[in-house]
Amino acid sequence: MNIRRSPTASMISERAGVSKSTVSRALKGHPSIPKSTRDRVLAIARELGYEPNAMARSLVTLRSGVIGYVIGEIENPFYQEHLERLTKITAERDMQLMLFQVARDGDLADVVPSMARYRLEGCIVIASVPTSREAIDACARYSIPVVLLNRVVRDGAASSVLCNSRAGAQEIARFLVEGGHQRIAFLRGRPGSVVSEDRELGFREGLAAAGAPLFAEQTGHFRFEAAYQAAVELLRRTPRPDAIFAASDLMAFGVLDAMRDLGLKAPDDVSVVGFDDIRAASWPAYRLTTFAQPAAAMLERAVDLLAARAGAVDRPPESIFISGALRVRRSARLPASYREEGRETSGDIAAALP
Repeated sequence: MNIRRSPTASMISERAGVSKSTVSRALKGHPSIPKSTRDRVLAIARELGYEPNAMARSLVTLRSGVIGYVIGEIENPFYQEHLERLTKITAERDMQLMLFQVARDGDLADVVPSMARYRLEGCIVIASVPTSREAIDACARYSIPVVLLNRVVRDGAASSVLCNSRAGAQEIARFLVEGGHQRIAFLRGRPGSVVSEDRELGFREGLAAAGAPLFAEQTGHFRFEAAYQAAVELLRRTPRPDAIFAASDLMAFGVLDAMRDLGLKAPDDVSVVGFDDIRAASWPAYRLTTFAQPAAAMLERAVDLLAARAGAVDRPPESIFISGALRVRRSARLPASYREEGRETSGDIAAALP
């Protein structure tokens, strides 16, 4: 029985009449290789069906080309969209993405031993994953650079890429007050969540700056069902809120669905604003006014930070803020300034923060 040998760099070298090192540099597009030689090597590689052995290459370069993505629960479509975007970004950079999931009551430290087995270029950790200083230090011991999304670990060797949630929530507060709302409620996420706390702080600051009190508050745990029940409690109050800011789009959907079931309409009866701008926010069933996180730009920068630290582990951590924008759709009453400019007929208005 004939067994077909997988093509190797040595076979390309023999066919092309050049050394293996020349083949290696040509395949990587090294500028020291003349174009004619590079074209000949690439043509032979295609003819033979040659594919570089990533595992062997990692043993030589001590780099795997693999990035870890550490998640917790992914009920929120925002993180599912993250995964899709990050897969595309890493593929465009000829890298691979490896998923690690932390249990609800777990910590980043739980998956560090697993990550260490794969010689990762680094890992990106979403905000909902509890991340202790000890976990960051454990990653450092294994030379795994860490980039945190939407959170900072004080005095830790981890970089961060953040949307300015606090400023975004301040913008939402101003928008609602300028829209003439007087009974404004807040639906927070999970207790202890840094993201939820930042949005609540910014919202309270924005209301205070506008001279408006917070009328009511509830907890939705960043879950649709919990947000639905919390919204029912808010909407059955007498008087009920005339506006609700939910700290995530998923919770805002719970509010809007609860309103439908109670015979209420947005924005006629109650205005609703969310945060994240996931794809479903623009669907006709919701048309949600929300603060858009620049997710694609955030993930690009996160990968950039990991790439920069791959060759310089001692590089100091960085924190990068990327501005988001308020997406004005149909779920909230518009301020007079919007109506005067005729913008109330627009289905999707972007007002970027400075």
